[in-house]
Amino acid sequence: LMSVHFSGTDVRELKQLDANADLEKIQVDPINRKLFYADTGNDLIGSINLDGTGYRVVVNQSLDEPRDLALVPATQTIYWTDWGTSPKIEKASYDGSNRQTLASTGLKWPNGLAYDYEENRLYFVDAGTHKIEAMQPDGSSRSVILTDSSAHFFAVSPYHQYLYYTDWNQHTVMRVNKDGSGKTNIGPTGFRQLADIRVHKYGYGMPGVVTPSPIVVDESHIFVRLVGRGDHNEGLVEVYINGEWGTICDDMWDDREAKVVCEMLGFGKTNAKAVSRAYYGTDNSIIIFLDDVNCTGEESHIAQCTKIGDWGLHNCDHREDAGVNCTFDVTTIRDFVLVADSYIQEIYRMDLETGSYSAIPQYSVNTPIGIDYDPLTHTVFYSDVGLHLIKSTDLDGNNEKILKRLNSVAIPDGLVIDVQNRLIFYSDTGNDVIVKMNMDGTGVVNVTNTNLDEPRAVTLDVANQVIYWTDWGAHPKIEKSNYDGSNRQTLIDSGLKFPNGLVYDGTTNKLYLCDAGTNKIEVMDTNGQNRQLIFQDAGAHFFGIDVDSQYIYVSDWTKDGVIRLNKDGSGETPVGPPSFGKLNGISLYHQGG
Repeated sequence: LMSVHFSGTDVRELKQLDANADLEKIQVDPINRKLFYADTGNDLIGSINLDGTGYRVVVNQSLDEPRDLALVPATQTIYWTDWGTSPKIEKASYDGSNRQTLASTGLKWPNGLAYDYEENRLYFVDAGTHKIEAMQPDGSSRSVILTDSSAHFFAVSPYHQYLYYTDWNQHTVMRVNKDGSGKTNIGPTGFRQLADIRVHKYGYGMPGVVTPSPIVVDESHIFVRLVGRGDHNEGLVEVYINGEWGTICDDMWDDREAKVVCEMLGFGKTNAKAVSRAYYGTDNSIIIFLDDVNCTGEESHIAQCTKIGDWGLHNCDHREDAGVNCTFDVTTIRDFVLVADSYIQEIYRMDLETGSYSAIPQYSVNTPIGIDYDPLTHTVFYSDVGLHLIKSTDLDGNNEKILKRLNSVAIPDGLVIDVQNRLIFYSDTGNDVIVKMNMDGTGVVNVTNTNLDEPRAVTLDVANQVIYWTDWGAHPKIEKSNYDGSNRQTLIDSGLKFPNGLVYDGTTNKLYLCDAGTNKIEVMDTNGQNRQLIFQDAGAHFFGIDVDSQYIYVSDWTKDGVIRLNKDGSGETPVGPPSFGKLNGISLYHQGG
């Protein structure tokens, strides 16, 4: 049994086992500082402290071929699989007591086992039955997640809504949604036999666990948001770490800490004000993450203010939860992305540098879908299919206006603005029409209302006054015409199912599209030629798309956040926390372009 630092240094031997040992898999308990291993040569399960001391045999009776292990540090419970002549899954306490058999039927080669701390479930894979299954920790409520007759499953690891697993017949890392949908490979092919897999989760993936030194908290995975009573630039501060949101209850909270939070939200530090004693309300059901934060005001991230050992420690309660009031200045606000969330019924502005965000408060929002931003007047335009409205609002939520009331069958899915010519275009799949109007809601004109089935996304080439749109109806296609509806052309009408998102990239003169049926992101010329696949995710349901000079940003109904990719399809990464409901339209803003 060996250990090594991630850098490849500090190689250590924890224990030399005897010649009969045939080590299968290992599992580490980082809380109790122990390592457990399965030895199918000696038919035992052993444990040892992470410093190499305290070796003991946990179980060595009635084992045939023990293989994989899973641990619950909070209850000091070990689970294991045995693929011997009588395959089974068992559990016991860390000292070997309280041993129980959880499953002993419908098994052949239960190779992989994992405990999901988020859902308190066991997942296991079996190379003989070709199944991925789940059950409760007591063995009840057993269910099949995925059956793949060609698979040779070996290992599994859960992460949020996914299961990552190895399959010796696929020669790569595989991923599937926890409901069994969306099976896809996520890595390069060419591996031979991937024996084990672990997804690294901050805080070990255990809710409420404080990450101890010397593990470093990654600032890119810590976010803040404003909630509770207040405008766009003020509210209760919540911090996201280790997969959950928590508050700051700090009786010493002052303007120095407020400066750092406001900076993370993109407002800047000028005149940032601390607001104490739960002025904006609080949520007693969530954890308190921070107390005595002690910033100087010069930091750019709140993680720079607090020693890592202080996360999760506090001597206060929610009555002292901290808030901020940031100075809202549209001329200095940092680059952001706007997102429309129809499930939570909010519009959010997310800072592109930190991923932290705040809602844009509206008097009435039901089902926001299409969204765009006018940097000249700092106005947000959006469609609401639940209220059948086209609306606008200032970026801080003030000056909310109804620009156009639509009829009761209207479904305005797509919206885009022409800043230069002061125009709004929207698609209405209820009335099968694409409409143009002035930004104040006057001058309403149909661009086209013939041969449309389910029009959705709309995008503009402003310089040439050309509109492009998608249609996800019985015969999916992407079309274009001039602003007045003339010179209408079909660009592509094959290889499409639900083309939900479309954006014109003026820097490259290309069209980028995303399709929820083919699960693809593609790019093509503005005449439909040179169509190329950029990215595909079998588990995705893409909806909105936008681009800048370097990246593609997409919303995905199966995700809880915004996804960013390089324009060549590489580097898939989330932007901000996975904390949203159903994200639809998205719109980027960059200062100066």
